[in-house]
Amino acid sequence: MARLVSEDGIRTAEEVFRSYLRTRGLKYTAERRRVLLAVMRNNDHFEAEQLVLDMRQTAARVGKATVYRTLKLLVDCRIVREVHFSNKQVHYEHIYGQEPHDHMVCRRCGRIVEFDAAEVMRLRDRLAARRRFQAISHRFQIFGLCEGCSRGPSSTPDR
Repeated sequence: MARLVSEDGIRTAEEVFRSYLRTRGLKYTAERRRVLLAVMRNNDHFEAEQLVLDMRQTAARVGKATVYRTLKLLVDCRIVREVHFSNKQVHYEHIYGQEPHDHMVCRRCGRIVEFDAAEVMRLRDRLAARRRFQAISHRFQIFGLCEGCSRGPSSTPDR
């Protein structure tokens, strides 16, 4: 889970996004701002559809297509990242101002455990350097059973 972002952090992310859009000849519209604010104030992993529904429950009405397009722009400028916990839906999380982390996913209950990625990043960089490759990012996930599910009647993953 992402940690709470201060209003100053949100304003900084807003400036980064605004600058990113400007360099691509795109406008920072009120709708894009509403999506950015909804994302930055969401401290969970979320699906695009859930974000649309959450925004519809507030006064921040934005079209579904705008949400999807804005999420792509936020991913491209590295304020948000896509996370794949299963073969079903893409999840998102805001990463701007957050410490790098990776995920462990319980195959039975779906619990997501975040962990510090520093050691993984050091290994990634060593492996890349040996092969004269410049690593920019990585995606590392561990799938298994959380503590609660591993103590259950059957400790074999359901999936």
